[in-house]
Amino acid sequence: MNTQYREEKAKLKAIEKAVLSGVPDEAVRLYQELHNPFLTARILGIAGRFAGVDMVKALVESGVSFGYETRIDYDLYYDFGTHYLMLLPDFFILFLLKGVDRIKGYFAPNRKMNELVDSEGKPLMPLCEEERIQVIEYLCEQEGKLCLFSGDYLYYAILTDERNIANALKEKGICFSNEIKEMLTEGGGNENDRWTMYWYFLGTLSDDTLAHVLSALHTEIGEEKKLHFTEKLWRINSQRFLIPEFFMVFLQHFNQSEMNKKRILGEIIDNERVSCLKIVEDYGWLKDIRRRDELIAYASENHKIESAAWLLDFKNRTVDLTAEQRKAEKKLMRELNMASDSVTALRKLWRYEKKEDGTLAITNYKGKEIEVTVPEKIGKGIVTVIGYGAFTGNTGFTSVYTRQEQIEQHGKITKIILPKTLRKVEKYAFRNMSSLQEIMIADGLEELGIGAFWACESLKSLTIPGTVKRIGACAFFYCKKLERVHICEGVLEIGGNAFLGCSDLKEVILPSSVQRLTSVFNKFNEGDEIFSGCPNLIISCPKGSKAEDYCKEKGFRFQYTTE
Repeated sequence: MNTQYREEKAKLKAIEKAVLSGVPDEAVRLYQELHNPFLTARILGIAGRFAGVDMVKALVESGVSFGYETRIDYDLYYDFGTHYLMLLPDFFILFLLKGVDRIKGYFAPNRKMNELVDSEGKPLMPLCEEERIQVIEYLCEQEGKLCLFSGDYLYYAILTDERNIANALKEKGICFSNEIKEMLTEGGGNENDRWTMYWYFLGTLSDDTLAHVLSALHTEIGEEKKLHFTEKLWRINSQRFLIPEFFMVFLQHFNQSEMNKKRILGEIIDNERVSCLKIVEDYGWLKDIRRRDELIAYASENHKIESAAWLLDFKNRTVDLTAEQRKAEKKLMRELNMASDSVTALRKLWRYEKKEDGTLAITNYKGKEIEVTVPEKIGKGIVTVIGYGAFTGNTGFTSVYTRQEQIEQHGKITKIILPKTLRKVEKYAFRNMSSLQEIMIADGLEELGIGAFWACESLKSLTIPGTVKRIGACAFFYCKKLERVHICEGVLEIGGNAFLGCSDLKEVILPSSVQRLTSVFNKFNEGDEIFSGCPNLIISCPKGSKAEDYCKEKGFRFQYTTE
């Protein structure tokens, strides 16, 4: 144990003792005497759960927050807080809400929190719910000082089924942050700790609370949207999909277009859940004639008598033999006269889904070309989105429908031309495309998502049109051969780590329109992580612009443009 570790541990122990004594002045005096120890989030969490709002107010007014320093020894976090540094504030919200027992399965090291005892050696009793609500309401009022959004408290109150606390926060007008809404509707990727924790907690919910929690989350993100569905949700809840009342819950609240319907229907048939077949009929899963006939054949071949009988009855009730014959003949003629830009031909190259506004999102490229032009339209549908992992060369960032050979083919693509109809590139859309040298982005694109071109290590230069309002965090993370970037007038925000590790980057042109250059690690302050690891970089920017102020503050070399 090194000297720094021992000193910091002693500081925290002493302050915790003062906090639990219930005398705010003594706790503040000791905190100030000990020169602001690094791990104050734990102190604030303990005060909020055991000491009350007066103690919390005194600490916050003295500078205690949910922030954290990364300079201290790793073992201190493991011993006193959590080994998930990015989730340190989240952990102490959960600790305040639920205590250790409810969350120790995810934060294994935090058994240390169970050692908190009173002067007689007995486990400490938490504040009553009413007092904890007072603490949380105060913390929400102080969000600018504490490195947390007020909506985070509401999110975790709902996720842990603390209904009274959630209702109290909603009465105060508190709602989810855009970051939380985006995570719940679009996912967070395998490297997002908060996203991983979300699935952990969903998996621990009892049958009695699952439906309520999902309904509450759906209400907060807006009824017009749906919760993001993933393979992990299926693995955790596959047995619940066979229970009609829970199956209905998942269909009501999650995006069905992200579900592997073939596999779910196969499980329903294997377990002879005819009641679930009735549900999917109501949701339109059996409208596709080919799928219906494949299910009938599957049930018959596997001797699932009840399911086969129900499906045959469904076919007899709904079939229009004349219409189906005409449809089959039309399909045959289309294939015989197929043009390269026909819907039938494009379906062989692209997997896509229809969005609520009628436009299309590309979800996977299935072709063999190494120079790819994304179509503006497929049939009557206009392509406006490149979806999550649609071109990625990394197995961990694709939809469940993407085959391994398609992922390997993505890694061979050298050039992509995006259509002028495109409005959004979602998270990790082009991640790890190791051979991609050129990407042509047309005017009209509005947003580049998080990690969109993460580790595209052959990309050499690019121009980002002014129609793009936001460049997401880590958008060009570790594009090692990237040399020149021109960000056109009109772009407003560049996310944290956007160009981190672009070691060959020599020139970036920033416009006067850029107003926000953010840090991925801190939600309230700007940071220099955007261009870290770019030793040869010179930034070109207009005189008197926000970009100039940023360069001077962070010490980047820069020159003035003529704009």
